Amino acid sequence: MDKKETFFVNIFPMNDRRDEMNFKAVADEVVQFSVDMGFKYTLVTVGDKRLDPWMVSQYCMAKNDKFNPLIAVNPFYQHPIDIVKKVVALDKMFSNKVALNFVTGSFFGELKAVTDKLSFEERGNRLKEFFHLVQSLLIAKKPVTFQGQYYHLDSADVYPKFSKNSFESFVSGALLNEFKDQKDAFFVKSIRPLDQMSSANAQHCGLGLGICARNTKEEAIAVANHLFPEDRRGEMLFGFSIANNETPWNKWLKDYLKDGKEDYSFFLRPLKNFWSSTPYIVGSYQEVAEKIKQYSDLGYSFFVLDFLPEEATHVQRCLEIFRNL
Repeated sequence: MDKKETFFVNIFPMNDRRDEMNFKAVADEVVQFSVDMGFKYTLVTVGDKRLDPWMVSQYCMAKNDKFNPLIAVNPFYQHPIDIVKKVVALDKMFSNKVALNFVTGSFFGELKAVTDKLSFEERGNRLKEFFHLVQSLLIAKKPVTFQGQYYHLDSADVYPKFSKNSFESFVSGALLNEFKDQKDAFFVKSIRPLDQMSSANAQHCGLGLGICARNTKEEAIAVANHLFPEDRRGEMLFGFSIANNETPWNKWLKDYLKDGKEDYSFFLRPLKNFWSSTPYIVGSYQEVAEKIKQYSDLGYSFFVLDFLPEEATHVQRCLEIFRNL
């Protein structure tokens, strides 16, 4: 993969466990380093214990016209027409680029709260209809009529019209089969150790990963252990979140965790402590950059990066080295 084509997305730190977070101050910080570090998008996640991603994105876009949000959307929160009206409104009011991250919503507690009893496969099928309608309504030149299993539209239209000819959308790689006809979709696959990774199997395929880096691997390990100490409460929350979660990633993860080994090149404690949704790579700046390069060589064209805001300068060092490898 040509590194010039590789792009990076960071994640707005809206972890459910940050009860005392000063969201406005953190938002200002994230906006600044997202623009300074050249992230193509910043993922603003959705969840019942998180601020509304549309409001957060609007605040950040108003702070800097180079901040581009990747807004998570979920079928059981909003109707496709409502999503499209929001996208069009942001397009008319701001010059920033907006993209959508389509998610099924797989936390058991969240699904239970909204009495969503669909299986993973059924939620994938519903998301496919949801995705199709959002895309259709955005680019349609005439009213849209649709009769599906989960949605029904009769000559639906949205005004004003979306002014662009294309729109970038991201979807979980676990749904690649359901979305295989969506050639322009960006698929975010779950990362695995390099010896278990296959080559990218879609035109636009990326990986999520966390980064903790310093001058030496020993320094990075010490920092990682400080940032993510053993945490029984976090482990209990994590265990509860995956206990009734049937996604392919969680099935693989449960088997992998049975080994119990601590591997800092595939560091799972941030994930097990419920501070992250992805494993971390821990090492020197050079080691982390080279590890990203190895994944990139498998055909993965973008990376969704998870890191604490105070770690931004260290992450930037890794990305600078990667781009020069």
